[in-house]
Amino acid sequence: MITDTFRQTLAQVREAIDSDEEWRIFNSIPEGVSRRPELDAPEEYLDFLLAADGAIMGSIVILDKKFAEKSQALISPGMVEIPEDPTNWFVVGKINENAVLANRRDGSIWTYPDMLTPWWESCRFERVADHLAGFVSEYGLGPGYLRITGAEESDQWWQLLRQLGYA
Repeated sequence: MITDTFRQTLAQVREAIDSDEEWRIFNSIPEGVSRRPELDAPEEYLDFLLAADGAIMGSIVILDKKFAEKSQALISPGMVEIPEDPTNWFVVGKINENAVLANRRDGSIWTYPDMLTPWWESCRFERVADHLAGFVSEYGLGPGYLRITGAEESDQWWQLLRQLGYA
């Protein structure tokens, strides 16, 4: 759920990124779009776009409005195995090169957590969060970042999270 507290957290991290040129090179949390996009997407993703038009948080990316529609072809029939009809899923982002999907029915967030296997060949497809804001809070902006990305403690984004007190 996109709450005011979540929006404030995004704004605080955006400010920190903007304060350091090195952090801005590989990371961004842009301002949100001015009006709700007309996009066939889960409600929470559309709400996220109002708070931030995508996000690049180290190895975790939440797609911006421009790329969200194009990315849905990744889960077309015949492209990748998922446990249900591809129309039940929406690609919201990626971790490294592994797709992150939202279940259209309940908003839960799923991914292919085996970072050593290309996601389209992975046998593992797992629920990692109950909703998008929870995913971003735990993994993009929180203590789960290293665990889900496989990054080292020297990772630049992890260092920013530690400096801000989120990790």
